[in-house]
Amino acid sequence: MIESLRGELIRRSPGHIVVECHGVGYLVQVSEHTAEALPPKGPCLVQVHYTVSVDVRSGQSEHRLYGFATEAERHLFRQLIDVQGVSSTLGLAILSARKPDEVRSAILAGDVALLKGIKGIGPKLAQRIVQELGGRLGEEPLDASAGGSATGGNTLKSEALSALISLGLDRVKAERALQAILNERKAEPPGLEELIRLTLKNL
Repeated sequence: MIESLRGELIRRSPGHIVVECHGVGYLVQVSEHTAEALPPKGPCLVQVHYTVSVDVRSGQSEHRLYGFATEAERHLFRQLIDVQGVSSTLGLAILSARKPDEVRSAILAGDVALLKGIKGIGPKLAQRIVQELGGRLGEEPLDASAGGSATGGNTLKSEALSALISLGLDRVKAERALQAILNERKAEPPGLEELIRLTLKNL
């Protein structure tokens, strides 16, 4: 399995890029946010999800590479396509329509409306995504969801704040309540889902 590609970004078009590694050019499907995060051309590192699909009638196989600027985005993509009804194409469309942290916060907060606003997602699928992934994402350690780059409570706080704001809460009040809880639990910071629950309880 191809885990990542490190090489030269030689071409970019809507929805995909071409990365050349040792003389071989790899066509990689990417989200809009990944495309924006990568340089226009030159050296790059892309995290990869590799798929193979086989046509039952013809027996022909199709190989595709999906690329991501961060491990966190790839991890969320893999969680999304694990939900019945979310294809790789739709998973990439979701991460093109919304930033990864917005999608994750919406799932944790049960914000079905935000997901329904994404082209290709109906009410039933939006509800299924929230039901299947809400608990799973909330139980993940912070470093897994943030690609191992989080330091202190900054990423935890920002993700919780984003989820609370999406619920219609006042930013200043939500941020103040979040900080109070983080100060109280400084020795053992709560997980994201618990932090959101505690904040809602104290508002």
